[in-house]
Amino acid sequence: MAGGAAMADGADTGRACVALIGGAGFVGTNLAARLAQDNAFRPHVYDTDPRKLAFRMGPDARCAFTPFDLGTDDALLDRAVAGADVVVNLAALVQPKRFLDRPLDMVELNLMGSLKVVEACRRHGKRLIHFSTSEVYGKTGGRDAPFTEDSTDCILGPIDNHRWIYSCAKQMLDRIIHAHGLEGGLHYTLIRPFNFVGALMDWLGPSAEQPRVFASFMNALVEERPLPLVDGGTARRCFTHVEDAVSAITTILAHPEETRNRIYNVGNPANEITIAGLAALMTDLFAEETGRPVPLRTQSVPGEAFYGAGYEDCDRRMPDISRISALGWRPQHDLGRTLRDAMRHALANYDALCGFRPAPATGAGAE
Repeated sequence: MAGGAAMADGADTGRACVALIGGAGFVGTNLAARLAQDNAFRPHVYDTDPRKLAFRMGPDARCAFTPFDLGTDDALLDRAVAGADVVVNLAALVQPKRFLDRPLDMVELNLMGSLKVVEACRRHGKRLIHFSTSEVYGKTGGRDAPFTEDSTDCILGPIDNHRWIYSCAKQMLDRIIHAHGLEGGLHYTLIRPFNFVGALMDWLGPSAEQPRVFASFMNALVEERPLPLVDGGTARRCFTHVEDAVSAITTILAHPEETRNRIYNVGNPANEITIAGLAALMTDLFAEETGRPVPLRTQSVPGEAFYGAGYEDCDRRMPDISRISALGWRPQHDLGRTLRDAMRHALANYDALCGFRPAPATGAGAE
């Protein structure tokens, strides 16, 4: 890969330029790969670390990459937004352990840094597709009914539970974006992801930090350790194949007027499972994929022991996806296929993926 606009797009200037801010992480890399094959769009990724992007796409992909740090490269951000037709903001620090270890970083990047992207889009009159999070819904509301974009209350825990500082920062930015739409004419769409899973999701191998649950369980299975169940693994989540997630994003890209100034949950309600159930299912799939019998071994760990003081969680996170379904999108991958595809990619590339450590600064992330 060359410097500057690496993986250059050459003769593809007739396609609409999509600037992916923080686009070399999990979701951004998979989205860039899809857009690179689309005759309508031309992806240009701005991020600090191109390794996942290069690993996913290879050197000849029709995708540009420019080294970029959201914290310091204000002039480059302005040029990137000015030159784009659509801006997709994926920049985030996501892993729950970071919420507790580095709470101010959550505010600095997830609110203050991304606010620069919002203001640049407003200044240049550009369409913004911004990645919010299902965490903005907080700790209640999904227990008895699915989370809905415009009516579910967003309720967080007490101040000293830093688990919610990420959610709070992202929710505040959602409100600012909404206000810019009302007062300044900003053309935006908010995406709220629900537990995306797939190739290049998180780092693998030993780490001082805790990755999200799929990578955590994969590491335990490979290393023949008990799978850690935070607070017994009773929390329920809906896991979404990254290919379905990318399909949802491209559907939104293709419907600029219908999606203008609206919020969309993106998830798969049919793939709901407890974390304890996930441990059992992944153990079975791991045995099938590796061809060796693997007994289910789990260990319940208190949340504060696993993540740190100030941890708290939502017991259920279920999306209402009727709004995005009205655009013609539906998830296509059941839970078994979702986990099996992610596991096959992880096993086939385990040694290489052990080199990908938590992304600094603008590394993209989505749940």
